[in-house]
Amino acid sequence: MDAMPEAQERTFKKGEVIYRENQYEMCLYDILYGSVSLYQHYGEPEETLIKAYEGDGYFGELELVEARPRTATAVATERTIVKVYDRESFAELFSRRPSMVLAIMQQMSARIRELQRDYNDACRIVSESLEAERSGREMSHELQHERKRLSDYYHSYLKLLGGGLVD
Repeated sequence: MDAMPEAQERTFKKGEVIYRENQYEMCLYDILYGSVSLYQHYGEPEETLIKAYEGDGYFGELELVEARPRTATAVATERTIVKVYDRESFAELFSRRPSMVLAIMQQMSARIRELQRDYNDACRIVSESLEAERSGREMSHELQHERKRLSDYYHSYLKLLGGGLVD
C-alpha cells in the first residue's frame, strides 16, 4: 500500500514572509500557533493590510482550490507554526479528517457572509447618498463618513483584485 501524503509543519520567525503576492503555489495553511497578516504590495509605499489571522485559522485556501497565483503576501507577525497542505495532502483530509474539511468550509462560509454584509452595507450607503443628492439634501456627517470608509475600502479591494484597475 502506498504511503498517504502528509501535511508538512513549518515554523516562521516574526516578520518572515510565508509566501509572496503573485507567487504560484497551491497550498492551504493551518495556523497551529502564532499570527499571520496578509498584505498587498508588501514592503512598498502603497502597502495595504488586507487581513490579520490570530491563533487558530486557515488561509490560502482560495489559491489551493482555484489553482491561481497568490493575491497577497503572507507575513508571520510573531513566531508562527503552520501546517501546510498541498493538493494531495488536502485531498487526503476528505477521507481521514472530514471534520477538518468541514471546519475549513465553515470558515470560508463565514468569510462569504462577511462579504455579503459588506455588500449590503455598500448598497445602502450608495442608495442613501444618491437619494440625498437627488433630493438636494445635505448628507449627514455619519453618511459622509460611511461613504469615505466605503470608498477607501473598495479602492484597496480593487487594487488587490486588479493590480492596475485603479491608481
